Amino acid sequence: MATKTTTTTLSTVISTEIKDAITEYCKKKGMKLRYLIENALIEQIEDEMDLQSFKERRNEELFSLDNVIKAAKKK
Repeated sequence: MATKTTTTTLSTVISTEIKDAITEYCKKKGMKLRYLIENALIEQIEDEMDLQSFKERRNEELFSLDNVIKAAKKK
């Protein structure tokens, strides 16, 4: 059974040029403005989380795929 997603209203002020550009983009792509904005926000948040994970783990030891396969065959 699918879970029901609740929604809320988000209001912001952007330049007329940006609004016109994203409106035209949505028309050309056949998508709703809400979909574009929501996905852009999700992507931004995911990118920030990925960057944080990278920064936290960038000094960890790296293992090549060949070494992982060789180690797995030894077991």
